[in-house]
Amino acid sequence: MKMHFLHGIVTFFFVLSVAEAGQIGTKAPRFSLRDLKGGSVSSESFSGHVVLVIFWATWCGVCKEELAELEALSQQYRDKGLMIIAINVDAAAPKIADVMNRIHTTYPLLVDDRDHTADAYRVTGLPTSFLIGRDGVIRYRHAGFDKALRTLFEAELIELLKQ
Repeated sequence: MKMHFLHGIVTFFFVLSVAEAGQIGTKAPRFSLRDLKGGSVSSESFSGHVVLVIFWATWCGVCKEELAELEALSQQYRDKGLMIIAINVDAAAPKIADVMNRIHTTYPLLVDDRDHTADAYRVTGLPTSFLIGRDGVIRYRHAGFDKALRTLFEAELIELLKQ
């Protein structure tokens, strides 16, 4: 009887923690994904940085607009501790590289070809962006993109970079 009760509690907390993954105020889900050169990049390598993670697809015009806009933020705040990570969820490396070369981004691009990371973050539409504090906790989540959102990203980044 005691064991069954404890199993129920453990199951409850496991389900609760999975349901909360990818939400504001929770630890960002860890991941290890490949880059366009076939290397592996782990989210643990971003520890201590403010990280802006964007999930995108090559067919998404708004996603490409956001990637281009974020390049300016990457250039401006990289030396202050910002890392921008673009995670593609739909294409093979050559098609992704073509898009990235046209946009001229310098931040890392990773491939989530099995959607495990997008699922862990509970991404339901594209683009979806997460701003993660130096402590690894998700501080902001944004769905969609427009020019006004770039201004909001910058204000949020400045706040987190001061911490």
